[in-house]
Amino acid sequence: MTGVARLRAAGPDEADAVQAVWESSNAEDDPASWSRGGWSVIGWATHTRVLEVDHRVVGVVAVRAEPAPDQAMPARVALDISTRQPRLAQKLVRGAVELIREAGGVRVRLFVPSRAEWTQTAARAAGFEPVRMVAHMLLPASAPTPQAGPVAGLHLRPIRPGEDRRVLAALNRNWAGTWNFVSIPYEMLKEDLDGQREGMLLALDDADQIIATCHAVYAPSGQNPDGNPRAWISNLTVDPGHRERGIARFMLAAGIAHLRERGASSITLGVDANNPAPFRLYQSVGFQISTSTEAWDKELTR
Repeated sequence: MTGVARLRAAGPDEADAVQAVWESSNAEDDPASWSRGGWSVIGWATHTRVLEVDHRVVGVVAVRAEPAPDQAMPARVALDISTRQPRLAQKLVRGAVELIREAGGVRVRLFVPSRAEWTQTAARAAGFEPVRMVAHMLLPASAPTPQAGPVAGLHLRPIRPGEDRRVLAALNRNWAGTWNFVSIPYEMLKEDLDGQREGMLLALDDADQIIATCHAVYAPSGQNPDGNPRAWISNLTVDPGHRERGIARFMLAAGIAHLRERGASSITLGVDANNPAPFRLYQSVGFQISTSTEAWDKELTR
């Protein structure tokens, strides 16, 4: 592709084109990641740009201008498989840097699938360095459903109508302080729950306070990397004041059991591979790394 490439704001009627580029790019680079690229670009990003060549959208830059605890702002890029040229990859990466700079950021955190050499090469040329790895793990269909006894003082049930904002508050409280955490907006939770409410499992205490969460998502119209129906675990969280009581294992076992009762066989999830406690928990029940995403950082100078 030799036409003139330009980054510009997406038009109001281009949401589908943006999402299509994101999904096809992500499916090529990281087939083990969640369906629909893990999230809607429009729902996640605060700022986006599209890369246009010959009057066609071939690339996307998406950033979320909310700093993590270490002040890094996350960014992601996608490029149509048929147009993966170094000059276009470099333009996307530079675009991510400029969007973060315009938003007042001091550090860019670019998330790059480990198989996406086109992004890694452009990131390295732009001065980024890898700092962390997020592992995408798969529980094989042959692995048994783990068992976990009840936890004293807690009872398990799915989310109820009208509880969405309570659940959102619990998620943000439980995730706070973890690496790279940025508050989950209500719109993102709403999208996650669309058609998947019964799998949002909650552990509550006797005062009806939400202590732990686990979202067990079953989407059989899609496929896991091993070809089985798409099923994954997300937002497995425990209140900081209730950890080291076996609650995480209890919630994980409940989520896996829920998915298999619905027809799932293999199950996927994503985890910070540098956080030993959850990583060991998932390994202990049979999850194995299938692919990974790397976080690449770049400090911005004024």
